[in-house]
Amino acid sequence: MEEGLRRVLIVDPSKVARSALAKHLRESFDVREEADGESAWQTLVLDSSIIAVIASASLPKLNGLDLLARIRISKLRRICDIPFLLLVSGNESEEERLRARECGVTDFINRSMAKEEILECIGRLVNWEFATNLTDSHIMPTAVQFNQPTQRDDDGGHWTPLSTQELHARIDAALVGIAMKEGMLGIISFGLDDAGSLSGLYGQRALLTIAKRLGKILHAKIGGGDSIGCDEHGRCIIVTPGSSLASCYAFAQRVCRGLAQSHVSIGGSPLNFKVSAGIVSMPDDADTSAAGLLSLANERLRRAQEAGGNRVVASDKAEPEFAFTPDYLFSLSKFCSPAPASVPMGALGLQLMPLIRALDKALAFGLPLDDMEQRFAQRAKDEQNH
Repeated sequence: MEEGLRRVLIVDPSKVARSALAKHLRESFDVREEADGESAWQTLVLDSSIIAVIASASLPKLNGLDLLARIRISKLRRICDIPFLLLVSGNESEEERLRARECGVTDFINRSMAKEEILECIGRLVNWEFATNLTDSHIMPTAVQFNQPTQRDDDGGHWTPLSTQELHARIDAALVGIAMKEGMLGIISFGLDDAGSLSGLYGQRALLTIAKRLGKILHAKIGGGDSIGCDEHGRCIIVTPGSSLASCYAFAQRVCRGLAQSHVSIGGSPLNFKVSAGIVSMPDDADTSAAGLLSLANERLRRAQEAGGNRVVASDKAEPEFAFTPDYLFSLSKFCSPAPASVPMGALGLQLMPLIRALDKALAFGLPLDDMEQRFAQRAKDEQNH
């Protein structure tokens, strides 16, 4: 992979189509290509550097939507919430696109799109830039430091978050649309996991300013029919008519994961910039009032934060306790047998890496995790070629 470039996976049976799309992307991304859905799935499992999938619906061996279904139910977080962009001709009906979104399609790329449009579409989904150092003048605009130039307001007056009252009005309008025809509504409440500490250290005004900056990032990621606002507690709330629970959940997971990887500081002091999310979705949730739905989303956000933070809660069901599945135990017994030659060690190692990373973090073993993952990936690639 070319150093500095992130990797995307293009899946299309036509080599000409893959090459044309890859040509548009290569200046900004490292590109991996596959011709069928099954190979794409294997590549996605083995290559942890892939940040987005661009695929057509008609694929050999495993069609595009079946590939997407396998992605969305994956137990690997990096896979289940990965942006999935569906290649389309532009002749699809609105109903067909709606069904695709219900399956978890993140966005659509028209085959006739210009290079700039394609890069902008992908960039919206994978870029999570946040100011790396928020000085006192960033979070408290009136407190300009002595002999320092006044900081420019990054918001530039181009975007103002909706108030709670305005969000209620948008939800009410969406509920009318549901009653008429649309049938789906998603509400996502995002909150900083360290909001209490931030407010205590820098004041409530600073927390609200940081929340507004987060809202601006999210505003660049949502669709034209969606709305976003910030409330008095520093929560950012998205109202998205026509979005399925699967789409909302995948989006929220990407936000939480993307921002957790940010390196942010205030006045040179590191900031624990992690967020959680609570989701309500109709028709999955029964409440039919704006106040009730918003309250439920905020309650699920609170539960996500109390459960450890940097996670998403989308239902009132209790999280199941961790347990090894029968399939896992069967595979493990095969692995531990006297002659495990038939066991694909590389693929098994990659499946175990999340557990190994968690154990290493909890018990401070100091394992060479990146080297281990690279060796597993190479072994899995060799096994696949034999």
